[in-house]
Amino acid sequence: MAKSLEEQGRSRARIFDTIAGIVLTVGAIAFVTDLFIGRTGFNFGYVQSEIPGFLAATQLTFYVTTVSYFAGMGIGFLIGWARTARTASVRKMLRDRNAFLADDERGWETGLKTGGLVAWSGLKYVVRRIADGYVEVIRGTPLFVQIVFAWSVLIVNTPRLNQLELIAGIAALTANTGAYQGEIFRAGLQTVHSGQVEAARAVGLSRWGAMRRVVLPQALRLIIPPLTNEYIGLLKASSLLVVIGVQELTGYGKSEAFRSFKVFEVFAMVTGIYLLITVPLSKVIQAIETRLRIPGLGIQATESTSRV
Repeated sequence: MAKSLEEQGRSRARIFDTIAGIVLTVGAIAFVTDLFIGRTGFNFGYVQSEIPGFLAATQLTFYVTTVSYFAGMGIGFLIGWARTARTASVRKMLRDRNAFLADDERGWETGLKTGGLVAWSGLKYVVRRIADGYVEVIRGTPLFVQIVFAWSVLIVNTPRLNQLELIAGIAALTANTGAYQGEIFRAGLQTVHSGQVEAARAVGLSRWGAMRRVVLPQALRLIIPPLTNEYIGLLKASSLLVVIGVQELTGYGKSEAFRSFKVFEVFAMVTGIYLLITVPLSKVIQAIETRLRIPGLGIQATESTSRV
């Protein structure tokens, strides 16, 4: 009985929070509408005449986002794979060398094989630390700073480069999303138990073969939703390219607002276009996540447990 009353109280609290949120949202929209439209009027004719220009700017936004995203995906996969690599210490390899070398081999062959294995282990260690450093640098600095830094590097070294601002923007977005996608790939790859990889190697698959046939088919089901969400985040982050003069959606809106003095109409269009892009994509993410969800993990596991 006590539990039932507690559940009823929580249900009423959720209903109250929902109603309060709706009322506040509607009130805020009504206030803004009265402030900007009710008193000065909304120029629908201007909005209709400028739609082609905003659509062209939206195409540039999609172009920059898509190129950066897929280039960053290649970087992210390599970064994620490198950060999951196991590295053994040199002392351990030297101590256990007799476990993988035959006793009847000559000394120089033993030394050569041992040196090769030590060098390979050292190379993996260096690559992993470079990947770790790359991720930390990108995650530890704002995207705004990264964009300005990439632009400054190009403008100092190649000031006559055609479309310098666009190239700098794509480079900065690629570097940024590469680090974040690297974290997504790392998390996805590490969800596959190491015993499966060892079993694949035991039956003769190479490391790449085990990755392609065993690890990736399982990991991709988990990382597709966050990768899609990363695309939405990158699309919204592309608005920061306005700082270096790229005429994507936000940059075009800024220029048009200064030219026409229709500030509210311009940014109402910009806001509406972003919402028309991001809201449907968010629904697509939810559908993909529901379809690819692995039984026994996440929300499904909780729901099935509560029914028992």
